[in-house]
Amino acid sequence: MTDFSNVFLISDMDGTLINSKSQISTINKYALNEFTKAGGTFAVATGRTLHSCKQYIPELPINAPSIFYNGTILQDTNNNVVLKTLSLQTKILFNFLKQCLIHCPNTCIELHTKDTFYIITKEEFDDPVIKRENLSYIRSNLDDLYDLDILKVQFYTTNTHTISWLHNFAKSMEMDKIAKYFTSWYSYFELIPKNASKGIMLDNLRKMPMYKDKIFIAVGDFDNDIEMLLFADYGIAAQNATQNLKQVADIIGVSCDEHLLFHVINKIIPNLDKLMITTLQTA
Repeated sequence: MTDFSNVFLISDMDGTLINSKSQISTINKYALNEFTKAGGTFAVATGRTLHSCKQYIPELPINAPSIFYNGTILQDTNNNVVLKTLSLQTKILFNFLKQCLIHCPNTCIELHTKDTFYIITKEEFDDPVIKRENLSYIRSNLDDLYDLDILKVQFYTTNTHTISWLHNFAKSMEMDKIAKYFTSWYSYFELIPKNASKGIMLDNLRKMPMYKDKIFIAVGDFDNDIEMLLFADYGIAAQNATQNLKQVADIIGVSCDEHLLFHVINKIIPNLDKLMITTLQTA
């Protein structure tokens, strides 16, 4: 068995560890268990909240702090301890959201805190994932949430023109002064604190004494994984990843429907030196 004691493997969830059927394959789970048994360190980095991960976390041999809300929370899931949080500045954010409620009312707008999330739009526009995964939430008026620490705002819409409008409007409102905003999946537009990202949280992990000598390997599929792959020693993109992510990745793996984590652990990590030489020769 390969010795993985010097490896810290961190993976995105949807479209990476989780396949297109919203499942973690038995083969991926087996590979991750063997990886940690052989000394490997494993964590996840996701845009999901811990609550929306609850059906998956117990199936995984996570043995290091994980990243949630696209980089606004670093949490030890085994001991249920939050190690670091980042929040958005309320005044500027709420001015932006008030205008969004007027100009794009046919969206689902969620405001996420450490413990739950609030929906400030009508039920008929709710993200179907909420019902499918039986997520708990509170429907509220925006003005009632002013005193809360908002970690992430997520818009859901099936209208691509609305996504484009949100990008342009956020730019015109100078939201980049307090936030990073991006499309985290084809139907989602998100805002997180300016100093937050999966990559920055990965760097926080790297600075922890117990991980400072580890080789960090990050795996992802979408543009919100770009900084994470860049901060890692080796960045691996799924075959189904966006072109933007593939351009910054060191290695392209198989798709999420072909047991990507099994492939990473058994085919890529043991052959990193050879694969990197091949990548350099074909670049």
